[in-house]
Amino acid sequence: MVPEPRSADHELTTTTGWLTAGRMSLRVSRPTPRTVAVGVSGEVDLSTARELDEVLRDRVRGPVGEVVIDLSGVTFFSVAGLNSLLRAQLLADSAGARLTVDPGRSRAVKRLFTLLPMDFYGVVSPRPIG
Repeated sequence: MVPEPRSADHELTTTTGWLTAGRMSLRVSRPTPRTVAVGVSGEVDLSTARELDEVLRDRVRGPVGEVVIDLSGVTFFSVAGLNSLLRAQLLADSAGARLTVDPGRSRAVKRLFTLLPMDFYGVVSPRPIG
């Protein structure tokens, strides 16, 4: 379970936090008040994708302009991870935000994106973060 911030001000002043779910770690930050960045490392599979969904659902609230998901530290990426990205796009759309995904040098993510290109779904625009 992801702890809720005490107030909106608390969330905006919290710059980073590490959450660990099984073999996956998430780093959540708010580089700007309107940007949510989620760094993912480890394995994104059926057992860990729910935690990613929860974190994104909890963080993509209020005035969000951009959601950035950094997958460069991912060592295994299943279709469950792809479904998480599709749900993240729906969340971003409902918040009026732009979703971007950076696969980085993750071979696992690039492999799945090659088989099932995200551009085909119109979901994400991979780009470097920073």
